[in-house]
Amino acid sequence: MAKSGEKNVKEYLESKGLQAVKMPETSAKTVDFEVYYAGKPAFYLEEKTVKFTAGGWKDMYPVYNTIAKHIYEAIKQFKSVNPHREVPNVLAFTNRDEGRSIDDLFITLVGHVVTSRGKMRRIEIMKKVEKEDPVIDLFLWFDHHQMTGHIWDENIPQHEAKLAEILELE
Repeated sequence: MAKSGEKNVKEYLESKGLQAVKMPETSAKTVDFEVYYAGKPAFYLEEKTVKFTAGGWKDMYPVYNTIAKHIYEAIKQFKSVNPHREVPNVLAFTNRDEGRSIDDLFITLVGHVVTSRGKMRRIEIMKKVEKEDPVIDLFLWFDHHQMTGHIWDENIPQHEAKLAEILELE
């Protein structure tokens, strides 16, 4: 399943005029792609394919915990290949569950849900994505084969400007 997610993300990047080079698997942690723009390194990208399953009573928030687990894994991968943050880091999620959306990523990142009355409510039992050492500049969300949204993490303004330009994002 992950290979089809990588294929979809690679096709999206190529449609933007980018070259996505698959990084070789090694014993050290790596990411999926080194992405080039105009022949120069533009950013690193890790793709995570997610299909959520119903959790038991021990895991009351399997969707958010699954996303958080993938984020923590990607952070380790980015730190391994890009420790000095010379280029931006992008994490792409390929969603295979029609009942889920980019809203679930947002909820995981902020640790709050919006109730039907429009109030923010903290999810205490959920794994929290800590922000003390942010290394991911941009999150992309794909529903099956199509990119349906993105969330910026304001870490390094130059990285955000670079990504916005080459990916044509606002």
